[in-house]
Amino acid sequence: MSKLGRNRGVVVGMAVAAGMAWGGWEAQTAGGSKGNSGGGADANAPVPCVTTAPATTKPAATRPASTQPAKVESFAAPCPTTSPARPGGEDLQRFATGSPFDKDYKPPAIKEGKRMWAKSFLWTEAPPLVVEKWLTRQPETKGKYMLIEFWATWCPPCRKSIHLLNRFHEKYGKELVVIGISDEAEAAVRKLKEPAIRYYSAIDTKARMKSQVGVWGIPHVILVEPGGYVIWEGFPLLKDYELKEETIEKILAIGRKTGALMGK
Repeated sequence: MSKLGRNRGVVVGMAVAAGMAWGGWEAQTAGGSKGNSGGGADANAPVPCVTTAPATTKPAATRPASTQPAKVESFAAPCPTTSPARPGGEDLQRFATGSPFDKDYKPPAIKEGKRMWAKSFLWTEAPPLVVEKWLTRQPETKGKYMLIEFWATWCPPCRKSIHLLNRFHEKYGKELVVIGISDEAEAAVRKLKEPAIRYYSAIDTKARMKSQVGVWGIPHVILVEPGGYVIWEGFPLLKDYELKEETIEKILAIGRKTGALMGK
């Protein structure tokens, strides 16, 4: 067994022991587990909106990007929409005839977990990284963590997350490879000038890896450890489950300690 293979279990084990919710301890996925076929789209769940005109974005602040604090704006969903009304508009009777509960009965509150707009690959091996063309130079990923985001230029939350990913690339780029993959044409991605992308960028018009992950809401991120296993996943701007610098730092700290990172 390779050093990376041995370290994979150490990384996952230490994360479990530390109680770090990296993106799915309580995840309630729309698509279920990796083996759930068809993506499992929920008819009542929010779905991404489809728009064609990107919103205008203000120029970046005058301070150097590396000194600006990373500001994560939260969203309730990749692109929120309303749930369809009940057929006929009628209400169901709350209690059956003769029920021991009266109309004032309040059932225990159910704590909702993290919502997903893709299949869950948490703690399992990630699909192979497949792209059609690199729009930047191809990164060296061996012995490093990978943050892969599926996105599109027409998606407002995707454009918001560019600032976050730029920050991750600038601050952790020696140990973390940040990659954005769009299934749009090359011309559409290159046309986006603001916000500028400073991390690695690629296109795959066949959406091969995106399809394997079962993504139906963007942006969607998977964070892959050097041994190839997914240790964080989800919508990076989801309210109360945002992907933050402190999460990245904890992950990298464990990688350094266990030797999972190349040369550590």
